[in-house]
Amino acid sequence: MRKKYIPNTLSLTRILLCIPLAILAPFSGLYIVLFVLACITDTLDGQMARRIKNGKSELGAILDSTADVCLVAVIVFAIMPKMQLWGWLWITYICVLSLKVTVSTGIGLIRFREIISLHTISFKTLVTIIFCYPILYYFIGAGMIMNVFSTVLISCALLVVIEEILIISLLNKPSRNIKSIFAVRAENEATSAPLSK
Repeated sequence: MRKKYIPNTLSLTRILLCIPLAILAPFSGLYIVLFVLACITDTLDGQMARRIKNGKSELGAILDSTADVCLVAVIVFAIMPKMQLWGWLWITYICVLSLKVTVSTGIGLIRFREIISLHTISFKTLVTIIFCYPILYYFIGAGMIMNVFSTVLISCALLVVIEEILIISLLNKPSRNIKSIFAVRAENEATSAPLSK
C-alpha cells in the first residue's frame, strides 16, 4: 500500500468501527477496546496526513470529518441513552448536533454550494473530549461528576457550533482547515489578494 493512502485508510477504519459500536451493548470490555481503537485512528490519521508526502487531500479531509461525525453520532445515539444521566442532557446534545448539521451545513450549501465541515482547533479539541467521554464513564460510572461533566461538554459543543456557523458565514471562500474565528480576516485577505506577477 502506498503511504499516501494510510490516512484515508485510518479514517475509513474509524467509519467501519462505528458499525459494531452502534450494534454492541455499550461498556463491555470488547466495546471499550473497539472504541479506543476508533479514537486512536482519529489521532493517527491527521498526524500521518501531515507527515507523509502527498498525505493531505480533499478526500482525506472529507473522510476525516465523516468519521468524526459517525463516531460522535454513535456516542450520542448509542452510548449516551445507556448512561444514567439527567434526561435533558441527551436531548440538549441532540439539539446542538442538529444545529450543527442543519444551520452550518445549510449556510455552506447556500453560500458555497458545498457541504463544509471545519477542522478548527476548538472542534478537534471538542471531538477529543467527546471521545474520552465513554471511557471516563466506563471507569467512573453514573453520578454527579458525569452529569456536571456532560453539562460542561454540551456548553462547549454549543460554542464550537456557533463558532463554525460564524466562520462559514464570514468567509469569502470555503476553507476547511481554518483554525479559528480569529483567522477569518487573514483568510479573507489571503483569498482576495491579487496574484503576484
